Parts: sequence; structure tokens; C-alpha cells
Amino acid sequence: MGDTNRIGRVASIRYRGGVKGEEPADDHSTGAPLEIVLGDMRVPRGIEEAVSDMQVGEQREVEIPCELGYGRYQEKLASWRPKSMVDDGYRLKVGDVIFWTNPDDGRKMPVWVVDETEDNIRLDFNHPFAGKTLVYWIELVDLK
Repeated sequence: MGDTNRIGRVASIRYRGGVKGEEPADDHSTGAPLEIVLGDMRVPRGIEEAVSDMQVGEQREVEIPCELGYGRYQEKLASWRPKSMVDDGYRLKVGDVIFWTNPDDGRKMPVWVVDETEDNIRLDFNHPFAGKTLVYWIELVDLK
């Protein structure tokens, strides 16, 4: 773990990465740096931990296990639903993403269509990077 005294500080970072062995799917390597508050977990914990251990101006490539990325894949977060009970259910196809409203707090979250039959679709609430090792290039541009 990096410097815990940095929690609450604002880090300006550029980064690029994604699933190990695949093309980077998450690219914030050009343009204005992304500002994150260390400790608020807007980016995967593995990125925060690397940043909290870096010097301003430093660049680093890090490998992030799933536990420090998007967590383990949880089978219970994927379930079959009748197409008739899902908005546009009969038009959805495998690979589509819909936004599901969480009944507990009203937040909308992305959900992936991962399988289908004539009258049912399987929706997966896991992040697509869940259960996967990530590799990221990170640059710490500034720390306030």
C-alpha cells in the first residue's frame, strides 16, 4: 500500500489500460489529466495504490489483480429474465448494454445482455472486467 497520508489529496493522472493481453479499453492518456480524489475509489483500487506510491512526473506500468480492480466475477450477479419484463426485451441481443434502475436507490447502472432464448435474456450485472487481471500505464501529472 502506498502513502496513506495522501488520502483526500487530488491527483491529476493520465492512464491507459484494460484487461491483460487485450487492447486497452480505458484510455485517458491524452488531453487534460483526470483529477481523482485519493480514497474515493473512482478508479480501481490498484490504480489508486500505484498513484499513492508515485512521485509527480513519474510514469509506471502496473499489473492489477481482479481483487484490486473490479472484483471477482460473481455468478449470482447474472440472471435470466423474461423478455416481456424488460424494456425492449424482444429487441435486445447478446452484447447489448442497457441501463437498469436499482430499486434500492434509484441509480442507473449498466447491465450486459450475455445470453438469450426465444423468450428470455440473461442479464449480467458484473463489470465486464470482473474476475480479470488488468494492466495499466499511469502517469502522475500533479498532486495537490
